[in-house]
Amino acid sequence: MIATQRIQHQTAASSPHFAVIDVETTGLDPTATRMIEIAIVEVDRFGRRIDEFSTLLDIPGDEPLGAEFIHRISRQMLDTAPRFDEVIGSICAHLAGRIVVGHVVEFDIGHLGEEFARAGLELPRLRESALCTRDLAYLLLPPGPKTLGACCEAVGIENEAAHTALGDARATTELLFALLAHGHDARLEALAEAATALTWPVFDDLMRPLEHLLPR
Repeated sequence: MIATQRIQHQTAASSPHFAVIDVETTGLDPTATRMIEIAIVEVDRFGRRIDEFSTLLDIPGDEPLGAEFIHRISRQMLDTAPRFDEVIGSICAHLAGRIVVGHVVEFDIGHLGEEFARAGLELPRLRESALCTRDLAYLLLPPGPKTLGACCEAVGIENEAAHTALGDARATTELLFALLAHGHDARLEALAEAATALTWPVFDDLMRPLEHLLPR
């Protein structure tokens, strides 16, 4: 029997850590489309990589997977991939206690929330502890397009695996620290404090929910 895994939270907001997330989906509306790939890159406040998590995600049906010419994911590639509910424990473990970062992070959080709901769980309210690199780019970079590709080009980051979840998560991580280097007050301490206050589901084997909320 696998012992209960209780997700460890940061104990001090003075050392914020980041979980940089990117998802690939079958469309834009999270209520009508599905997540088919997710990647999370964990880094500390100095940009040192702590861990990475990446996986394709199997979904039911046989309909096309949206803009396959962009994400380059086919139905055949999903045949051996896990379902979202089979990796939700690992996802929680990588996000808990971290400032969640994304390029247009609302998109990632929206799709993540819908997948949690389909799994019968509620995603913690991440928006108050999340940071969007596109929002930072609008504040700190010269006028121009603010897609991830355009922002990376503006600061000299090469994304060799664009439009893959892990490639974009890694590029967003580099972009985050390039933007933070401008000295802008991104309220990291407040975001870290909000992140540590969230409660997350607890799992006995990183897959099945054992309790709905971790008591604090």
